[in-house]
Amino acid sequence: MAHFVKLPPLPRQFLLMASHTLSPSLTLQAKIAGFMDEKLPPLGPGTADRRLEQRLSKVTPKTLFEDKVIDPDSAACCLAGIWLWNGFLDHSHELSQSIDTPEASWWHAIMHRREPDAMNAKYWFRKVGDHPLFSTLGERVCLYASKADLPTGAQWLLRCQRWNPSQFIDACETVRCSSNESLRLTLCEVAAIEWYTLFEYCQHLTHGTEQK
Repeated sequence: MAHFVKLPPLPRQFLLMASHTLSPSLTLQAKIAGFMDEKLPPLGPGTADRRLEQRLSKVTPKTLFEDKVIDPDSAACCLAGIWLWNGFLDHSHELSQSIDTPEASWWHAIMHRREPDAMNAKYWFRKVGDHPLFSTLGERVCLYASKADLPTGAQWLLRCQRWNPSQFIDACETVRCSSNESLRLTLCEVAAIEWYTLFEYCQHLTHGTEQK
C-alpha cells in the first residue's frame, strides 16, 4: 500500500510573498538549516557554494535525525534534497538515482528540471506516478498564489488545486527564455514551496509517522 502523510496547513511564511521569508533559517529546524544556503535556489543549475561542500560531505542521516531513522531511504532522500538546494546537482543525483521510491524519483526529477533537461525531468515525474502529495502541494501553491500579486504569466497558479509537474517544467522553460524577472522570482518561490513540502514529507517517512 502507498505511503500517505497528512501535512499541516501552509506555514504562514509561505504566504508573505517575499523570498527572505522562505529562507531555511525561518522554515526548518536550526540543525538542518545550518547546512543550507539562505538564498532560494535558482530555477536552473546555478553555482554551488563550494564552501558548503566539505561540511555537507560529512552530513549523514544520524547528523540530521539522530536515532530517529525508521526509513533509511527517506532519510537519504532528505540528504538528496539538501544537496540539491545548495546547487550540488551531481551529489543529489547520485543519491536520488540509487533509491527506488516515488519520493526519490521526485528529487531526481527536480534535479533534471534544474539542469535544465525538461524531457528527463518529465520522465522521472512519470516514475513518481500519481503521488498523494500532489494534492497537498497544489493546495499550498494555490493558497500562496491567492495572497500574491502575481506577475503576467503566473495566473495559472491560482488554479493549481493539484500539482502538475509537467506544467511547472514548461513554465520554468518559458521563463528561462524571457526577461520577465518578476515571473522568474515567483517561480523560484513556488519551487521553494515544492522543496519544503517534499522535504517535510520525507521527514515524516524517515520518522515512520506516515499513515497507511
